[in-house]
Amino acid sequence: MNHITASWALILTFGLAHAATGSQEDRHVDAPPPSSNAVKPMTPMDTPPIYHTLTSYDPKWKAMIEEGIEMARSYWGSYGPTHVWIVGYDEGQAPDSKAELAFVEDYCRWRIEDTQRTMAECRPYATGRFIDVARSGTPEAYLSDVRERTPRMAELVFINVHKWYFERDRLPDPIARGIHEYTHVAQHGFGHMPTWMMEGGAVFSEAWLPALAGKRKPEQMLGYVMDNAQKMAKTPFTIADMESIETAPPEVAQYHRELAYDAGAWATIFMVYHTPTRSVSTLRDVLYPRVTEVGWEQALCEYVDMPSKEAFYKAFESFMAKPREEHMRIFRTLQP
Repeated sequence: MNHITASWALILTFGLAHAATGSQEDRHVDAPPPSSNAVKPMTPMDTPPIYHTLTSYDPKWKAMIEEGIEMARSYWGSYGPTHVWIVGYDEGQAPDSKAELAFVEDYCRWRIEDTQRTMAECRPYATGRFIDVARSGTPEAYLSDVRERTPRMAELVFINVHKWYFERDRLPDPIARGIHEYTHVAQHGFGHMPTWMMEGGAVFSEAWLPALAGKRKPEQMLGYVMDNAQKMAKTPFTIADMESIETAPPEVAQYHRELAYDAGAWATIFMVYHTPTRSVSTLRDVLYPRVTEVGWEQALCEYVDMPSKEAFYKAFESFMAKPREEHMRIFRTLQP
């Protein structure tokens, strides 16, 4: 997920990712992307994220999340400042009010620093945002950010991620969540991109980075993603309709997952395929920096060597109509 917050109200309205259940192959649906193109990018920095955890939550979940974040950070680049907030209750675990209070106080001390906010208004907000959700058993993972602070700061939030963990999964889901959400931090180091490019790039990152590390072959996950994306063939909608989830009408927004995440992941593959080297690293080294310079539409056209975004959308829809064997053949041509 990726989204922007400038006040408590905005965070409470948009900051919570929709809950998801199931195996690692299930994709969660995140909150809307930023509505403003004028927001300053995240800052490149060598400093790693700072982790804050509910002390009563099993530390193995933090270890998995951190593994995914570091996998993404080492590939896409380091941006921030980034703070990671991890809270949850394992099955059958009783609430720990002392640990909850310490977590809330830790968050609020950081959140109100150099602002006009007060601890009195922050405590109930943080309790509702973190503790109440943790106690409810709902799993969530999302990126928000703080524009009241200078420089702009990223918040990565992970709540009850054990709910997404299944021993049968080839890659533990909390690792994939860490990859996905930190990929968004890196994307926010550049200019505004459409929803399908942001979410599709993050889902592709979940498949590509573990494959580079020898942790999982990506074909099964990408096949699952393609299955979801191809459901859109029965509708009149394409990724062209998912440039902004914030402005998408309800009949389009109901397909947020299929258009932004699933079709967006394969649009990312299709983009890289149309570059001279077919190297995924060109997303990081060529496309994203060019977005900063000229905007995403021109950057996309230059990247895939097509005259317009409409030409890209048309070519991509033709690709999506091809047999599964052709999809996988094209994917296997991609290079590091």
